[in-house]
Amino acid sequence: MHISTDIGGTFTDFVMFDGEKIKTFKVPSTPQKPELAIEKGLERVSTATFFSHGTTLATNAVLERKGARIGLITTKGFADILKIGRQKRSHLYKLDSTRPKPLVDNYFEISERISSKGEIIKSPTKEEIQPVVERIKSMGINSAAICFLFSFLNPENEKIVRDMLLKNGLSVSCSSEVLPEFREYERMSTTVLDAYLKRVVEGYITNMEAILAKKGTEQFFVMQSSGGVVKAGVMKKKPVNMLLSGPAGGVAASKFLSELIGIHNLITFDMGGTSADVSTVVNRNLSWTSEGSIDGLPIKMPVVDIVTVGAGGGSIAWLDEGGALRVGPESAGAFPGPICYGLGGKDVTVTDCDLLCGFINPNYFLGGEMVLDAEKAKRGVEEFANEIGMSYEDTILGVWRVVNSNMNKAIRVVSVEKGLDTRDFSLIAFGGAGPVHAAALAQELSIPKVIVPYTPGVFSAYGIMVSDVQLDYSRTKILKVKGGEVEAEEFVKETIEDFAAEAERELAEQDIDFAGAMLVPSLDMRYVGQSYEINVDFKTLEDARESFHESHRRLYGYSMSSEDMEIVNIRLRAIASRVKPEPPKAEIEAKGKPVEHREVLFEEGREKTPVFRREDLPAYFEHEGAAIIEAKDSTAVVPPGISFSVDEYGDIVMHIV
Repeated sequence: MHISTDIGGTFTDFVMFDGEKIKTFKVPSTPQKPELAIEKGLERVSTATFFSHGTTLATNAVLERKGARIGLITTKGFADILKIGRQKRSHLYKLDSTRPKPLVDNYFEISERISSKGEIIKSPTKEEIQPVVERIKSMGINSAAICFLFSFLNPENEKIVRDMLLKNGLSVSCSSEVLPEFREYERMSTTVLDAYLKRVVEGYITNMEAILAKKGTEQFFVMQSSGGVVKAGVMKKKPVNMLLSGPAGGVAASKFLSELIGIHNLITFDMGGTSADVSTVVNRNLSWTSEGSIDGLPIKMPVVDIVTVGAGGGSIAWLDEGGALRVGPESAGAFPGPICYGLGGKDVTVTDCDLLCGFINPNYFLGGEMVLDAEKAKRGVEEFANEIGMSYEDTILGVWRVVNSNMNKAIRVVSVEKGLDTRDFSLIAFGGAGPVHAAALAQELSIPKVIVPYTPGVFSAYGIMVSDVQLDYSRTKILKVKGGEVEAEEFVKETIEDFAAEAERELAEQDIDFAGAMLVPSLDMRYVGQSYEINVDFKTLEDARESFHESHRRLYGYSMSSEDMEIVNIRLRAIASRVKPEPPKAEIEAKGKPVEHREVLFEEGREKTPVFRREDLPAYFEHEGAAIIEAKDSTAVVPPGISFSVDEYGDIVMHIV
């Protein structure tokens, strides 16, 4: 039995595959101890031979400052790097802008030095290290981060200190192991995050392993921020890779679906209760970046390039000081939730307005497990409309337009601002609220097609199940490129060979066949004198040069083919496939009849609209004009003037233009 789970703020999603059929269900999440929800859900199954898991545990530990108490050991004279940071301000004109508080309060300096060429100028001595170890232990610190200057070129000094700390029973994160790349601030921040999470993640995975042992689990995989999975034991060693584990699942599922249905380019749109996450799949490849952040703290690791905005079903409508209608980022959450939940919520939310537009059936929310109070929501919106001096319908549509505008901007960030033409993409919408708003967004952005996949409400959990095992390696080496020739060209090839050998060893430790793995080498390149770089695939240096020029032109509007370039980082991604259950084929003989006709408020006005149940729609079904398509985990809205069809896998495909 293959089982995949994704822990959300309200529900924990389960997807099961027994070799023939896929089944799904949800159980309430247990935020204080997330593994309890997993244990509760596993009571429904007898075995869980292969278990895949995504969670926001690491994310929440950072946001809530619930990680380990750590100490940072660094080169003498450089203890203030985290406090100084970068000159760049997130809010350029905000006078009271402040930097995020570092995760570490205890700094220790060691007299050591590595040169900019990787030569050891001074090694740390046992006599200097031992007092630092004793101070750390006396302060009750049980996890340490080590980050020395230029350790990415030569890790020997870090290893000396690491070994002494390990002998004294401390958890240790070394920058030369976590991130062997240049830029001290980002490397130090990433290493500190790894140390901060190590005890939390180790304890959590150990508890999960005990729970899964009762179900006979043979393989336990955890989702990484980069969009691939690794064995849980590997994640214990490098927990920083789990920071953005949750949102990556939906993007991974989108990539898999793009291969199944033959669509190369997708914009992914995941709208839940508190936020909306958007990303892209370009030429069937996940879009990733090595420059992420969490709560203002930089993470220089390969992560899926996701933009998140505070625009979800629970986002609250309000007026700003200038009298303009705003929506979010504050959310009513699961409790008290929107007014229509009837749990005490008093603020008008997006879900309330979606309900009053007629998009959501109050008696079929979560498949009928929860009944929404439309009358209470109507009274709440009427009161809010009076407060802001707008009519009832204008208020509902105003909230709709504002939240869509917020999400529109996020989609532009991952597409237009990166030189991508939205007319070349399809929008894949999932999450509880994504399919409600997707068509309207696609109309505004000239996206020709919207796809609502199989089980959109648990799509992220499905994505974790079909994700490949993935290992990433990187190393900084600045090499100048002149006219196709590179200084120390053999170094690039030798480094990639070293990475491949390391990948073979690590995959063998995970009982995964290296022979079937796909190796994807790449280079971070820039023009000489630039302070930023672009990642391009590496086959030959000439191909890399051309790819860099093309990417630079697409991103920044120009390229300089006559200028010298330089390689900054050498990378390798090793990808090993797993069993990937396909979504079930749609029924051919389903009835395809509407269950009712409902008056729905669209931007074009009110219209009597057919309402379909998703399970009633056969493969290759087609419909012209407005429609509502209800499912247990989500509702899809088809505005007037748009047609939709059903493909062989039961995906709803809206044809916008």
